[in-house]
Amino acid sequence: MRSTLTLAGNLTSNVTLRATAGGAVANFRMAVNDDWFDKKSGQWRSRTVYLQVSAWRRLAEHVADSLALGQPVLVVGRLRQREYEKDGQSHTVVEVEADAIGHDLSWGRARFERAPRGPQTADVAGTSGVAEPETVVVEHSGAAA
Repeated sequence: MRSTLTLAGNLTSNVTLRATAGGAVANFRMAVNDDWFDKKSGQWRSRTVYLQVSAWRRLAEHVADSLALGQPVLVVGRLRQREYEKDGQSHTVVEVEADAIGHDLSWGRARFERAPRGPQTADVAGTSGVAEPETVVVEHSGAAA
């Protein structure tokens, strides 16, 4: 069984994009706020968790072209733990490996632009790919329907 998580938060860093042997990888940090009501004190509490997010290949390229510091995002992915050694010390990092990333539209508006995949019909046919607009004539008599 594959476990996934969905996070809503804000970018706290710019996106960095780099090439690796496994393909392009984009990395950024995000802040996720966790609010809850503390029954003992009768008050709302809040804590912020900062997470490192990585996206691979095509998703990485689209993330680098689309997201910027401070923007609200939704991230769907899974937790990954990796270990490394630096200066003779072992380190463990837990990060989110993203499957999908998008702007959180509860905070604003966005326009979607589909990225082309491979040669397009217009490229093969040698045309511009832009269809001439059709002229539609609608006659209206002015009478109420």
